[in-house]
Amino acid sequence: MPPTTITTIYAKKRGSAPAIAEDGNEEARIAYLDVTIPPETPIHIGQRARILILISCDARFPSEEDDQPAYYVAEDIGMWGVFERIRVVEEELVEFVLKNANTRSRTTYAYVAVKKEENVTIRTTWWEWLARATIARPQKSVRRVPIEENAVVFEDLTMLNFSASTGARRRLYTAGCDERRRREA
Repeated sequence: MPPTTITTIYAKKRGSAPAIAEDGNEEARIAYLDVTIPPETPIHIGQRARILILISCDARFPSEEDDQPAYYVAEDIGMWGVFERIRVVEEELVEFVLKNANTRSRTTYAYVAVKKEENVTIRTTWWEWLARATIARPQKSVRRVPIEENAVVFEDLTMLNFSASTGARRRLYTAGCDERRRREA
């Protein structure tokens, strides 16, 4: 049996709300998240994922450049599981539902919104696409989730402290910058 792949999703927390848990837990919560950095694998139903929350750290890297990338620290909040279904489809946005497999977390579900770019940020099957196009037409977009093509994400605070103190900007994950990576190599 092949090993199970778990995709890391970098998201910004938009908010949370109380939820009715299956086990009657009154402290259960639903997290609302926006994916602003394209995932390595497009999000799809049945996908296993781990979600890391992005916290801005732009102040550690002051620059006067116009095209300076956004800098983030990725915080592990103990949220992982499987994308079960699509909750909302708009013209420019899709919201997936991730059931949290972490039984110690108060967050039982995450509603993960991402910009709708087929085979870049999301992947839908032919059947899902047909059902959405004919039965449940997409709503007008109420809001937008911008994609940050030039973001730098540090997954470890000690690495961020090391990078800031030495002046070296070690990039642990650079979103959408294949061309830039080739130039730097």
